Amino acid sequence: MTTSGEPPTSTGVRRVLAILAMLAAVAAVPYLVPGLERLRVWTADDPVPFARVLDLEPFTAGAPVAGVAGRGAGDLSDAELLEAAVGPAASAPAPAASVGGDASLRIPPDAWAGMRRPIEDDAGSMRHAYGSLRRTALREPGATTRILFYSDSVNASDRVTGALRERLQARFGDGGKGFVPIVPGWPYQVHQDVRWSKRGGWRTRVVNTRSDPLGRYGLGGVLALNAGPGARASFGTTRSGTGGRVGRYRLFYQAWPEGGDVVMRVDGGADVRVATRAPAFEDRVHDLDVADGAHELELRVDGEARLYGVVMERRGPGVVVDALMLVGAFTRVLGQFDPDHWSKQIALREPDLMVFWLGGNDAASHTTLLDPERYVDVYTRAIGAARRGRPAASCLVMSVLDSEGARPRRVRRLVEAQRDVAREAGCAFFDTWDATGGRGTMARWSRTSPRLAEADGRHLTRPGARVVATLLEKALLHGYDTWLASAAPPPSARARR
Repeated sequence: MTTSGEPPTSTGVRRVLAILAMLAAVAAVPYLVPGLERLRVWTADDPVPFARVLDLEPFTAGAPVAGVAGRGAGDLSDAELLEAAVGPAASAPAPAASVGGDASLRIPPDAWAGMRRPIEDDAGSMRHAYGSLRRTALREPGATTRILFYSDSVNASDRVTGALRERLQARFGDGGKGFVPIVPGWPYQVHQDVRWSKRGGWRTRVVNTRSDPLGRYGLGGVLALNAGPGARASFGTTRSGTGGRVGRYRLFYQAWPEGGDVVMRVDGGADVRVATRAPAFEDRVHDLDVADGAHELELRVDGEARLYGVVMERRGPGVVVDALMLVGAFTRVLGQFDPDHWSKQIALREPDLMVFWLGGNDAASHTTLLDPERYVDVYTRAIGAARRGRPAASCLVMSVLDSEGARPRRVRRLVEAQRDVAREAGCAFFDTWDATGGRGTMARWSRTSPRLAEADGRHLTRPGARVVATLLEKALLHGYDTWLASAAPPPSARARR
């Protein structure tokens, strides 16, 4: 029997509501306090929670690939996965006629058989990248072809770049893993081909949030600051295969007036101290050579440091593919790098090909108006800042994928705007949207067996990433072979004859 006039259920409801309000307040803190972005339980780039539960359309697994019943996606060949990826008819150009190229370097047609769309390169931007690949293929000493690959969350797990890295290194040589941020800048940022871990307290400032007043986020858009003396990070080679060897570690960091020391230790050996104190803010690189093989680098900080990332590379010849994923980023985020700083970072990295694959969030947004002219201007200026760091390098703009739930006309307008960006910036263009099947692709891919797209219809599964990497690789090999057929043989090739 209650003596109060208030029902017990009212008190219980208030307590539940108070608990829910407290939990909501705690969950809101990472959205309000800079440096806590990695603690956010959901970002705009994630699928809407429980969206699949509320989907009234019955799920069907889709038609399985012929002859692969009972086999896992990892057991399927690239050709079988392409069969699962219903798309346009394959583009099958005849092999380019050999005019003057070195015949020993030519790519056999079956390597790019099944190519669905070629790289569009009216400006000839890809010449530098193809020339670098030729030097690498000739096994010239130190001939490393470096590819920088900027993307949003469609490649957040390094799946597309990981598959591309594996294929190109198998053909041209293993140049190493490439660039890895000191610590992840976003909850879903994952890197393949490296044993990457952190300990202790770290804070990050990412380019998406404009949280660094200087606009200096390093090559990969993530500035790492240690939050205490116990902050550590490690970068180890994998047990075998791609990423299994390294010959040089390169620390990309920011020197500044209050900088402490970074202590580098390889395989538990002697400490190597790198002082980061300087009269003014300055971007620097410290190289640490090791015997080519399996290694692990551990970093710890003595004092305060502002660090960008570590490059794991071999001395060549070979190919390196840097996965520079800006998770959750709209295309305009590229303009939030300080342009001079970004150019300097790219100059220090010395890429031969810069790839830009952004726009997925622009396509999926239902709140951001898409002004094609402004989009072209913003994107072109950003690419221009990157190219100032390495004017000789080739550049390639990749179009967005289809996006389930996005307005088809908006996606198509965005693809055409990105083609205009490539033209204005003097870059080549790869129509990823068309090559993968155009309108409705991601909806179909989320129902294939094996599934090629995640249930949200915006992100790729591992098999789907392999499909995109395969289509891009075939287009690259076809373009390279066509260039070889018309290029004069290099002096080293003439000397052999």
